[in-house]
Amino acid sequence: MRMTMPVRDQQLERQGRRMGHSAARFLTVAAVFAIPGIVLVLIDRGWSIGVGIAFLLIASAPLVVGVGLLVTSAVSRWAARHKLFA
Repeated sequence: MRMTMPVRDQQLERQGRRMGHSAARFLTVAAVFAIPGIVLVLIDRGWSIGVGIAFLLIASAPLVVGVGLLVTSAVSRWAARHKLFA
C-alpha cells in the first residue's frame, strides 16, 4: 500500500487540478480533429491525404497546449506536497 503525502499548499493543489481540467478539454478538441484526419489519411484517395494532413496539423496545436498543461498540472500538484523533484 502506497502512502500519499498530505497537501501542504492548498492553492498550488487547486491550480494543478484546474490546469488538469483545462488540459482534458484541449486534448478532447485535439482528438476531435485528429481522428477524422487519421481516417482521411488512411482512406488514401487523392485529395483525402492532403485534407487529412491539414486536420492533423490543426489538431497538433491544441495537443501541444494540452500536454503542456498536463505536465504543468503534475508539477504543481507535486510541488504542493513539498516533495523533492530529484
